[in-house]
Amino acid sequence: MPTPASQQGGSVPGPAGPAESAPAVPASLAVPVVVDTIEGVGREPEGVVVAPDNRTVYVADQGARRVFFIDASSRKVTALEVPITPRFMALSEDGGRLYVSMFENDYSANGMALIDTAKRSVVMSVTTGPRPFEPGVAPDGRVWLPIHNGARVEIYDGGTLAKLSQISVPPNPHWVDFAPDGSRAYTSDHESNRVSVIDTKSEKVLSNIPVGRSPHSVAVTPDGATVVVTNYDVNTVETYDTKTLKLTKRYRVGKLPQAVIVSADGVHAYVVNEGSDTVSVLNLIEKQVTATVRVGDSPRVIAVSPDGRRLYVTAGRDGAVTVLKAAEQ
Repeated sequence: MPTPASQQGGSVPGPAGPAESAPAVPASLAVPVVVDTIEGVGREPEGVVVAPDNRTVYVADQGARRVFFIDASSRKVTALEVPITPRFMALSEDGGRLYVSMFENDYSANGMALIDTAKRSVVMSVTTGPRPFEPGVAPDGRVWLPIHNGARVEIYDGGTLAKLSQISVPPNPHWVDFAPDGSRAYTSDHESNRVSVIDTKSEKVLSNIPVGRSPHSVAVTPDGATVVVTNYDVNTVETYDTKTLKLTKRYRVGKLPQAVIVSADGVHAYVVNEGSDTVSVLNLIEKQVTATVRVGDSPRVIAVSPDGRRLYVTAGRDGAVTVLKAAEQ
């Protein structure tokens, strides 16, 4: 995924080489089960991603200038200071580099940090446009960063954080995700009620799809056929065919749906409802809501472990992460 693929609803691992067999993708549950709550994860946890080996969960604490590392087995939590208040995160494909978008509440400082996950240290940080939101790592390793208050996406080299280019989109982009082959990027443009479709090679906007009010998050299914969009101010989620760009289904969910991801098997989408303290589960095949699961207070962002077995939801007002069983063991 992009970063990693299962985090953003992007591609799943391709066929294995002749000397090895690809791991089976577990069937996702229609009703995920809460199995744990990990506390002590900052003052206001927001962004969350999971390492490719499923062993470490990374959380951005927007209540302070800290990024937390959670050992998924022991539940041990450690913190790393970053230079600006962290918001959202993405991982390189190999999990070695963690990219953190950062900005202060008054936008006096805006940037992106690069963290070496093995050394657990900040390698560098760069200044970005105002109010950078959820970064995404394209299959070619470039980091795409939606600039909320700049109506653009900035593109960075994944190793050096050198700024390579930028693309204007309608105001104001929150999220970005990619087609599994990396040919297209999709951004949710919150104030414009649009999802932009971008050709990643030419860096041209191909279309701005009219969607529901205040699209906050987007996720592409592993087969690349569908893009899922959360409409924050009208409590709906919509799915669009990526070939025709036509609406295929509108779902009613909880209040203020902020973030969405897709299960590793592509069957279910998981939607964080910030205003309802719940996660809605959508069956994308049967096109129905299968469950509404209670999680922590003011949930913000959700991540799925690359093996598809666990969901991690940040609870902004609890300073905690809710852990759910997403597939049978």
